[in-house]
Order: sequence, then structure tokens, then C-alpha cells
Amino acid sequence: MGKLSNLLKLKPFIKKYYLIFWAGIVGMIFCSIIATPVPYIIGTIMDKVLIGEKSYKEFYIYIGVIAVLYILRYIIAIASQYMFVKINNLVVNEMRYTVMEKVIALPMNYLSNTEKGYVQSRIAECSSIGNVFSPGVVGIFLSIFDAVLAIVTMFSINYKLAIVILILAPIFFFASKTSAEGFMKSTKDMLESSAILNGESFEIINGIEDIKVLNGKRQHLSKFKSRLGEVIKSSIKQSKSMILFIENITAINDFGSLLVLFISGIMILKGNFTIGLYTSFSLYMAKIFSCTQGLATIGTTLKPVCLSIERLYELLDMKDENSGRSEKLNGKIEKIKFDNVNFKYNENSKEVLNSLSLHINKGEKVLIKGENGSGKSTIIKLLLGLYTPAKGQILYNDIDSAVIDIKSIRERISIVSQNIFLFKGTVLDNILYGQNEKNRKDVEKLIDQLKLQEYINRFPQGLDTEIVQNTAGVSGGQAQVIAFIRALLSQKDVIILDEPISNVDAETRDIILEILEKRDFNGILIVVSHFIEGMDFINRTIEI
Repeated sequence: MGKLSNLLKLKPFIKKYYLIFWAGIVGMIFCSIIATPVPYIIGTIMDKVLIGEKSYKEFYIYIGVIAVLYILRYIIAIASQYMFVKINNLVVNEMRYTVMEKVIALPMNYLSNTEKGYVQSRIAECSSIGNVFSPGVVGIFLSIFDAVLAIVTMFSINYKLAIVILILAPIFFFASKTSAEGFMKSTKDMLESSAILNGESFEIINGIEDIKVLNGKRQHLSKFKSRLGEVIKSSIKQSKSMILFIENITAINDFGSLLVLFISGIMILKGNFTIGLYTSFSLYMAKIFSCTQGLATIGTTLKPVCLSIERLYELLDMKDENSGRSEKLNGKIEKIKFDNVNFKYNENSKEVLNSLSLHINKGEKVLIKGENGSGKSTIIKLLLGLYTPAKGQILYNDIDSAVIDIKSIRERISIVSQNIFLFKGTVLDNILYGQNEKNRKDVEKLIDQLKLQEYINRFPQGLDTEIVQNTAGVSGGQAQVIAFIRALLSQKDVIILDEPISNVDAETRDIILEILEKRDFNGILIVVSHFIEGMDFINRTIEI
């Protein structure tokens, strides 16, 4: 489990909301101060009014005072807890944003070798961290103030009985803590066995056709029954721990109350104590025991949170892809050079590129050609700074890309990838994606120049056609054209087309090739393809 010191790592996220945070803390303190006199007043009512003078007037006054204190505490408690609910939402969403920002900035060699579910779970853990500000946890910290004020009041009434209760408090604390730890361990075992059972269920459902064909029903049901037995065993153990947890606390509380009653009774019989003061002590004792139990069991809530914070910071402390890159590409990209570049995706894989050297100059329309697996797509990823060479250099205008700010590289390179990903939104939204300085008129003007108006009008609502998820609602060819228009609209120094005609229909292929043939490119055009038919506009071919 995570260390409690990990909670301090939340400080940067809380910092901007300090005013709200401290308003909540002050509210908690006021709630405790307001509630502290109530048990004493109740004791006074019993001794002075109910047993003593039996005055209706005084009785009504005391009841009215208690009612006012309760109302004040109610109002302040709601306001205080609202502050923490607000902090919870603000901090959790701040963390989500920070984590997502970090994930986007992480190097691709990490992201490509890490399960997406793992990264997603780190983002999801932000919600569990918000439990620190939950009403339950806030209530425990509020009870600390209640307990401190209760102890002070008890000592002012009768220090001997107060000492007895203080002696009982650690016993109550350790009994609660031990029981809670046993319950947490049994719960963890139960969840583990349930997870194994779920895995077994998934395997059966996933492979049910083969189970039928291979007559594996008996074998799988036998394993499933065995897993069920483990779940039943761990579940009973968890229930037993829960019963012990509850009953241990109840027993200590009962015997503690009995001991206080015994001592108070003797003192009352001797005339050294009153029934009203005993009542007050009992109520104050309840506050102390409640606080003690809360502190003993708070670890069951906070330790998983601390573990989540620890895992989250493992991600946040990683170097991002732009680490150590401070140079800017101030001018247009005039030339690109690969100088003896070696690359492999991870230590255990073979080299994709070996001592690759090439150069491309402004004004060239270059075809990078090669068989599948030769490293054509890898060259694109290296050009975009998604990966870095294992050896050698990639230079833009004779500047090593290893020191150039990645953002300044990507601001000058546009790509139409082989596998188009379209974002949720309209066709227009996807064309304008990442181009804040462009608008609808710019898109419509470019479509007219490319003579694609008729093609775009085939979409159900033209540029306003909704794309639900990825390419849902559009064909592969239409997605390619959308990405192609987006690339041309950007007017960047370098345009890269990755297999632009390999997986499209004949109409889309003809549209793309005609535009590439007739359109002037002021910068560099790089086409990656193993098809050369219709590529007459290419003025240089690089064989990989």
C-alpha cells in the first residue's frame, strides 16, 4: 500500500484552490466548537432542571439554546462539506487534465510498448484519489476537533474519569485497527479469487465454440467449480472478518461504557458526581471513541488513495518526448537529411533501418518506395519526431532533430497517414483540426480550387455531416479525401502521404493523383508507397 506521505503530492493540485480548502477547514473547526457545549448543556438540564428545580422556563431556554446550536452546526456543516465536494471535483478534474496532457506528451516508444488499458487505468485512478475529500474522510478529520474539545471539557468536569476514558481510547484504537486490517486482507483475497473466477468465465464464454466441438464441457466446469469453491471460501472468510470487526468494536465500546458507568455510579452514590455529568461524559466519550475508530480505520480509505497517487506520479515524473529539446525551426524547412540512421522499436526487435542515409530538398516531389516491412512508415514516424534514431542523425536545415522542439517540427509537417483516424464531430471539424487560424471559408475556397465540391456534396449534410466515431458514417475513400484536404489546407513546408492510393477505391485514387499531378507544391512532397502507377509527377525515387 502507498505511504501516507504521498498525500503531500496533492499540494500542487490544491494550491490554486487554497481559499476554498481553508474555508472548508475553518468551517469544520467551527462545527466542532458549536457542538462541544451540547453534551454539557444536556447534563445541566438533567441535574438542574429535570431533577432539581423542575422549571419549565429554564427547560425551554436550554432546549432552545441546543436547537440554535444544532441549526448553526447544520448550516456550517453543509457549507463546509460543499467546499470539500467542490475541491474534490476541481482537483480530480485538474489531475485528469494534467495526466491526459502528460500522456499526450509521452514518447511513442513508451506508449507503443505499454497496454492502452494500463494508461487508461492511470487516468481513471484520478477519481479514486478524490476520496480524500469525501464526506466520510472529511467527517473523520472533523471528529478530531470534536474529540480534542471533548477531552478538554471532560478534564474541566472531572479529570479522574477523563483519564479513564483516555486510557480506554488507545485500546479501542488498536482493536479497531487490527480488526480493520484483517477485514482488508480478507477482502483483498476475496477480490483476487473473484478476479480469477471472472477470468475463467471469460475464457469459457470466449472459447465456447471450441469447448462444444472438443467436448471440453466437463473439464471446464470442473475448473469453474474449483474456482467457485475458492470464492466461497474467501467470501466466508471476509464475512467472518467483518463480523469480528463489528463485534470487537461493539464489545470494547460496551465494556468501556460499562466501566464508565461503574466508576460514575460509585462517585454518584458517594455524592461526588451527578447523573447529568455522567450523561455528559457518556456523550463526550462517544465522540472520542468515534474519532478513535475513524482514525483506526481511515487507512482502509487513504492507503489505496496513496497507492493511486504513487502510481500516478510514476507517470507524471516520466520524461516527455520534448525533454532536452530547446531549438526552434524559425525558417521554412529547406532540406531534410538522414545521416547513417539506425532504428529498432525495442531492444528485443530487429533493426528496421540500418545505416540509412538520404536527403530531400525544397521543391522536390519524392517517392519513398520499398517492400512491406522495409521501414517506409518508420521513416515517417522518425520525421515527425514520434521516435528517435538509435544511431545517426536526422537533420532539418542542418540542425539535429534531437535538439529541435518537436512542436516546431510538427508545425511544419503535414501528413495523410495510411490508417486515417477521424475525430467525433463534423467533416468540417476534422478538416480544421489543429488549424485554429483557418475557418469554413478557407475550406470552401480550397475545395473549389481542388474541384471537389461535387464530391463533398455527396456527404449527407456536406461539410456538416456528423462523424460519430473514427470513420463511422464515411467510407475509407471519403476519410482519405478529408485527411488530404486537411493536409493541403495547412500549407505546411512538408506534406507526407503514406500509401495514399493503396487502400482506396478507383475514384478516390484518381482524385488524389490528379491533384498531386496538377497542384504546385512550394515545399517538399513525400509520397510513401509501393505502388508507382500514376506517379508521373514524382521527380525522384528513393528505394528502401
